[in-house]
Amino acid sequence: MPSRAKDKPGLTITLTDGQQDAFVPSYTTMDEIKGYVTLTPQVETKIDNIYITFECIVKTHVERVGTASATTARSEGFTPALRLVQPIPETAMPGSGRVDPGKTYTFPFEFCVPEGLLPKTCEHTIDNHVVRQAHLQLPPTLGDPMAAVWGKTMMDDMASEGSIVSYSVRVRLISGKDEKTGKHLFIAEENKKVRVVPAVPEHPPLAVLEGKQDDYRLRKEKPLKKGTFQKKIGTLVMESAQPRALQLPPLRSENPCPVTTLATIRLRFDPASPEAQPPRLGSLVTKLKVATFYASKPMRDIPKRSTDFHYSSDNGLYVESVPLSSRCVESATWVKHTPRDNPRWEPRPPRDSTLAGSPVVPASSLATLAPSESYKEGDDYYTTYLVVPITLPGKVEGNTHRKIFVPTFYTCLVARVYALDLNLSCHTPGASVTVPEMHLKLPVQVSAAPNPDARPRISQGEAEAIARRESLHLGHIAPPIPAYTEEAQPAGVGPSTPEDAELTPTREYPDYPGYPPRIRRSNDASEASPVLPPPDYNIQTSGRPNVSSR
Repeated sequence: MPSRAKDKPGLTITLTDGQQDAFVPSYTTMDEIKGYVTLTPQVETKIDNIYITFECIVKTHVERVGTASATTARSEGFTPALRLVQPIPETAMPGSGRVDPGKTYTFPFEFCVPEGLLPKTCEHTIDNHVVRQAHLQLPPTLGDPMAAVWGKTMMDDMASEGSIVSYSVRVRLISGKDEKTGKHLFIAEENKKVRVVPAVPEHPPLAVLEGKQDDYRLRKEKPLKKGTFQKKIGTLVMESAQPRALQLPPLRSENPCPVTTLATIRLRFDPASPEAQPPRLGSLVTKLKVATFYASKPMRDIPKRSTDFHYSSDNGLYVESVPLSSRCVESATWVKHTPRDNPRWEPRPPRDSTLAGSPVVPASSLATLAPSESYKEGDDYYTTYLVVPITLPGKVEGNTHRKIFVPTFYTCLVARVYALDLNLSCHTPGASVTVPEMHLKLPVQVSAAPNPDARPRISQGEAEAIARRESLHLGHIAPPIPAYTEEAQPAGVGPSTPEDAELTPTREYPDYPGYPPRIRRSNDASEASPVLPPPDYNIQTSGRPNVSSR
């Protein structure tokens, strides 16, 4: 066994899947990670085994700040989310159990990026089964500065230092066991970092419960005045819903298209008097809020409120705001409606709509926006709408640290959530100082497209095992009753069978003499032979078939 660091065996990980020249290789769901490990010993070394794995670890730490004194402490969390092991055949290991200096030993490996995690990854207490399903999804690489790259350009994935999701191919040499603990002793180790962005489909819209239960706001009402001390001219209502997901292009795509979606804002103005006119719209500023929730203890629920992660000893929150666009919307045209166009306001359960309390009318009509609390029955009102294109920023010239986005995900310790911030300004008639503003915050998902060339593959052994299982399963299926050569055919089509002809079964049962019986066709029901059940079943007194054990 080597006694000095320079005598340790040299380990090198080489990829052969076309990404050997990449600064950080990138993979997505169902991609294959192929390569080999080269072992070059400096001295004669005894080894018991070589351990090659593809691993994902999730690490967090939360700083605890003391209020009584200027002291800080740290609570840490760690989860080995994924570990795939490459089997090493005995023939690949040296027969003597020792490796000789000057020789080179090669061990190939092949991994496939899975679609999800094993159930044992998340075994802690949760509030509902939806949380378990979310925690078992494969998370993307996050918070690792050496893996957040695009080609050879370093990027910013907008994660804090306290939340890290890291993937790597790891190799370790095992030589003996510790006498006290009984654990394996690793005499050499090497790892190669890789970046993983799993394919994430678009999920159903969130059931938003506005108020103190979450951070989102899908509807806002604001009274408008001509001035600070002037009378009210009406109420402006601003409403929207969760847009379609922002889908990231397939990983390693040569000409990625811009990542974009659309959000529709519906506006309604309820005038306080018949002569009041709707306000003139100003500008619409759009931002993307990027929130990373992390904890030192497993989360029991999906993060909803940022206040739950403030001033907590076990939870942390890091938020960044990404400007998207600022556009003038003065050209929006108001449409006047009569009272008969007013929708009927009936709250819906959250499971039927992302907007609690939405009107029970088609959403395609401009008149579907529910009235404000100050609306008077019988009054006219005005509506308009804004279609807002949402596009994620691309590479900025001269900025080598551009933003990079990862799919929305939730794990036991780390979660990444996105929200769309919409800020609308307007100008009321006669007002010269104040500019009213209205603010909405919509949930939005970032999904990821799969690799179009990725195909699930199984080994020869797996194919043989599936074939044996299917043949075993089919062998216990009882034949149809009756199993005869006579086929069901429409009347007057095909050859007819004489009424007194003998029907011959298509399958014989050597272990059961006399089954199935040969019967003759008869028009007399009293002369018809009974149809016997197949021998694989026993008819009980209850009339239910029971598979017999033979």
